[in-house]
Amino acid sequence: MDTSSEYTFPIFISSTDYNLKDLRAELARFLSELGYRPILSSADGFPDSSPKLEPWESCLPVLDNCFVMTLIIDGRYGATLNWPNFRESFKERDLSPTHAEYCFAHQIGKRMLVFIRKDLMPLYQTYRTALKKSNNDIDKTKEILSNTLPDNVSYETLEFIHEVKTTRPIPWIKEFNDITDIKKEIQKKMLNELAELFLIKNKRIEIITDAFNKAMFSLTAEEQKKVLSTIDATKEFIDTFDKIEDYKQQIKTTEEELQKVKKISATEKTASEEKIKELKKELTKAEKTVNSSFNDFFIQNGHVQIGNYTGNLNSFSPVKAVAGGIYGTAIKTCSKCNKLEAEQISGAWPSTSRNCILCRKQYCSSCWPNWQTSTICPDCFNKNSPFQPKVTNLL
Repeated sequence: MDTSSEYTFPIFISSTDYNLKDLRAELARFLSELGYRPILSSADGFPDSSPKLEPWESCLPVLDNCFVMTLIIDGRYGATLNWPNFRESFKERDLSPTHAEYCFAHQIGKRMLVFIRKDLMPLYQTYRTALKKSNNDIDKTKEILSNTLPDNVSYETLEFIHEVKTTRPIPWIKEFNDITDIKKEIQKKMLNELAELFLIKNKRIEIITDAFNKAMFSLTAEEQKKVLSTIDATKEFIDTFDKIEDYKQQIKTTEEELQKVKKISATEKTASEEKIKELKKELTKAEKTVNSSFNDFFIQNGHVQIGNYTGNLNSFSPVKAVAGGIYGTAIKTCSKCNKLEAEQISGAWPSTSRNCILCRKQYCSSCWPNWQTSTICPDCFNKNSPFQPKVTNLL
């Protein structure tokens, strides 16, 4: 089945093979259909030929490279084996392959989804009661339960369950009746795991970009531009912004030359007009490039901007990343004191700052006193005070 991603997350399936062969095969098929890559030690092509490890030990390095381990515990424990290359890690114990895979995954902090057969839980409670009565004497506990356990349930399995449920950090554990329960829970859990990873990633991006913006604000406009020029993600937009300013300057210079020169040949005039036309064409093209996407970067006053370029050099939006996407922070420069004020709503002024409707200048909250409630700046208010009724009509 085709998947929507080139990378398929490897999921290690750990369980006894001889009594759960059909369940393992069905779970592997189900995971493949979801777009994951199931890894089973019993499958063909499993890499078990490491010269430094025993054949049954080679499953552990493979497990280490998997995204998550699904551990299924049923009544049978499996044959105990010696693990010569992991004796210290396993505390000199002989363990079944499934038990060893759990111990290894727990030690390296691997994500585990543990499923325990529901029929085993009453027997496990009996095991806990017997363990308590014997004052945690393992030999006495085993003697008490040896004649009461069903033939399809190993005493070592109950010890294994106890280790899984009491060794911290305790993994995610669910009880199951059949493969349907496992498929339902694993699909839900994997979606949650992936969502958690994306949220963590976005949170890290938010922290990094916040720190970046704070650092940028401490630099001069020229220093900011130098820093940004070293970032590949913004280099194209910095260059394009420079081109925009260069085109504007060339257009202005050419137009001024045409105005100053009274006697100019028709050929020279046509050439200058063609030059202006071509420059305006390139200017439009450059502005379209900068203005092509909400996620585009561009520079104003030496600052990174995200969003649509407006040509207004008195405002800029530093980079801001959140879980739902990227947005800008509106920044204004006070016309009087050159102080910057920001609000984390793209394109919006802080409510304490004002924009005069007469002179069109922008003022910060300090230069626009709280007592001044109209939409006219203090300077224009004082100038127009004898004609206040006329000014009021403009509002």
